[in-house]
Amino acid sequence: MKQMYMIGNTHFDPVWLWRWDEAMASIRATFRSALDRMKEDPEFVYSFATPPVFEWIRKTDPSLFEEIKERVAEGRWELGEGWWLQPDCYSASGESYVRQGLYGQRYLKDTFGKYADCVFNIDSFGHSPMLPQILKKSGISSYCFVRPEPRHIELEHAFFRWRSPDGSEVPTYRAYHAYRDDVRKNFEEWDGKEDALIVFGVTDHGGAPTKEALAAIRENKDAHCSSIHDFFEGRTTDYVVTEELLTGDFGPYSNYSKIKKLNRIAEHAVLNAEKSTWISGQTEKEKLTDCWKDILFNQFHDILGGACIKDAYIDAKNQLGRAISTANEALHFNLQFVTKDIQMLGTNPETIWNLVVWNLNGSPYDGYIEAEVQWAHEFPWYDKGLCLEDAEGVRYPCQIIREKSVIPRFRSRMIFRAEIPSMGYKVFKLIKTEEELVKPVIDPFLIETNRLTVKFSKDGWIESILDKQNGKLRNGKTLYPVCYQDLGDTWCFNIEHYEETPIFFTFEGFKVIEAGNQLTEIKGVYRMGESKLEMYYRFYKDTAYFDLRYRVIWDEKHMVLKLESDVQNPKHTVAVPGGAVERGEHQADVPLGAWISCDRFTLTADSVFAYSMHHNTLGLTLLRSPIYGDLRIGELDDSIDYDIIDRGIVEGRLRFSLEKEVQHFAEAFQNPPIVIDECNHNGSLPYEKSYFSIDDPCVDLMALKYAEDSSDTLLRLSESDGNHHRVTLTIVDQVHQVDLNPYEIKTLKEENNTLIEVDMLERTMKK
Repeated sequence: MKQMYMIGNTHFDPVWLWRWDEAMASIRATFRSALDRMKEDPEFVYSFATPPVFEWIRKTDPSLFEEIKERVAEGRWELGEGWWLQPDCYSASGESYVRQGLYGQRYLKDTFGKYADCVFNIDSFGHSPMLPQILKKSGISSYCFVRPEPRHIELEHAFFRWRSPDGSEVPTYRAYHAYRDDVRKNFEEWDGKEDALIVFGVTDHGGAPTKEALAAIRENKDAHCSSIHDFFEGRTTDYVVTEELLTGDFGPYSNYSKIKKLNRIAEHAVLNAEKSTWISGQTEKEKLTDCWKDILFNQFHDILGGACIKDAYIDAKNQLGRAISTANEALHFNLQFVTKDIQMLGTNPETIWNLVVWNLNGSPYDGYIEAEVQWAHEFPWYDKGLCLEDAEGVRYPCQIIREKSVIPRFRSRMIFRAEIPSMGYKVFKLIKTEEELVKPVIDPFLIETNRLTVKFSKDGWIESILDKQNGKLRNGKTLYPVCYQDLGDTWCFNIEHYEETPIFFTFEGFKVIEAGNQLTEIKGVYRMGESKLEMYYRFYKDTAYFDLRYRVIWDEKHMVLKLESDVQNPKHTVAVPGGAVERGEHQADVPLGAWISCDRFTLTADSVFAYSMHHNTLGLTLLRSPIYGDLRIGELDDSIDYDIIDRGIVEGRLRFSLEKEVQHFAEAFQNPPIVIDECNHNGSLPYEKSYFSIDDPCVDLMALKYAEDSSDTLLRLSESDGNHHRVTLTIVDQVHQVDLNPYEIKTLKEENNTLIEVDMLERTMKK
């Protein structure tokens, strides 16, 4: 006999069309109501578990919190959400979803004595294909979602086994038509062919399941109050889904790149701080855990999806800023704690400064680095040439570029190319060459480096790129700006794609910004409507890549701005959290992780999180400008001065490479080296040192830190090219062999100089 399993739940948005303080007030009444329903109806089970919301209750209403704990203990209140909250599942890093489980599950265990076995992710806008592996290794045995709905992805059955590329599976259910005002509508539509999980309750702003809904359930012989656990317990199916679960309501992928960028900065900041803490031997666990909690809270799907009201982002920026500031303080204290003990190269008066360059990535860095040093008042004023020298006597040419201040001879800023070991540092001494600075004459429409020849059209966009090293020629428009009318509401619930007629910018000309022996930089200015776009192209002496920095002064509404590039084949590979996925043509925007690799080039960006691939054109979405929190695009009053997303200044950077390189290419761009200007001193540490290395470029380091409950080293690796690898890890002076399966994420703990595998909650894996 098939049944309807009725799950009493409140889908609660701690931030959306309101700020968190208003939500905190409403959830107290919600929980009071849920507890009252339990007293009235002995069959009723309530399902809710969001740690930061529980903390609100613990701090504002301790007696209510104790009642909740009692109901959890007796099994009437189910801990049905095993993550910190219900996040956006594409815009964050893979490590963030690990931490959603780590800190969410630890909180539930510490507070209620039990873990959750389900992630109830009802409202998120799509789900990364790597999630089943992350869920399974976080102690999660089931997953429940709503989006994408049947109009976006057809599924043979609502219940299925969702499989990650590594083969991990988690039983999953699409709970379509959740939170209806009248559960009888669900009863009428149920065909009785399969058991159904039906979610009921009041949603978004709070509100528990109602007396009316419970009465309707009692009246229906095929329906009964249940828990998520009971629905999934023992349930099996042969139906397997291996694809990513993307919604066609694509606005959250494109909206408000500023908050997505700030989240990415915060992620790198705290991951770097954890690595520096491990290198220095300092203890920062509680402080950095608090940083993660700020980050995880602001990965809530409406916040990171750009779907909240404007005022909500005041809080989000402050909280992410707190995490960044705290993590960066820890980082610099830790690095300078170590740097003071490094032997400097300069031990004589002619060496003015030493540069200690730190690389906190798991792969060696080989690329360009910028540094700036001080002259007056500590040393004589200086405005001539510089070079660097390492411990082997190798000299590194430097190009002097514009310093951040505008006081000539006071400071010097330079750019140079160097190799820095993985998870380590290298020392250089700075030498005054006394050479006069001469700026060569550059034709901005024809850029020549040792590696590339780049031609611009008279309209100011790249029309061809020649790689001199291998003779490869790319013909076709590259990274040219274009706008389209955007008739979508905030979420794009009402459209399937942007309007197709392009609106082009007018090119106003180029200006040469920098020219020298390492770098050529030109600036292009473009106008469209009331808006201005500045594009700074950076071409390096001997790399197959160039950088583009853009600055948009945007004063449009209901428009989207893209940078488009011609492609020969729409088939491409793109990073997703914790891995990568292959995609083809799609006219609507889809999410973009740290990189995208097309047929003849690779891109990485710090501020682009969505793109389209249509008519052999890649379109990177720089911004879109709907109204904040708008579901009424067809009923707008033109006399009202609505708040427009992304109105103002929007900035970002990207790197374009003719080589099909991905992981370490993106890593070096997203998380560049850190430079410390150091005075002369002796020390016990060598001029160059690596604390951690991997001998395989297809295996990435996701995290390196202390274990949560000990001083043991904890590291997380991921395999990225779909093959089995045996890799050699060097952790300080210890060498280890580790096997990784295709697309595997593996967490390891070093105990007594031996590596053991643990799950993502840092528990020893069962054999």
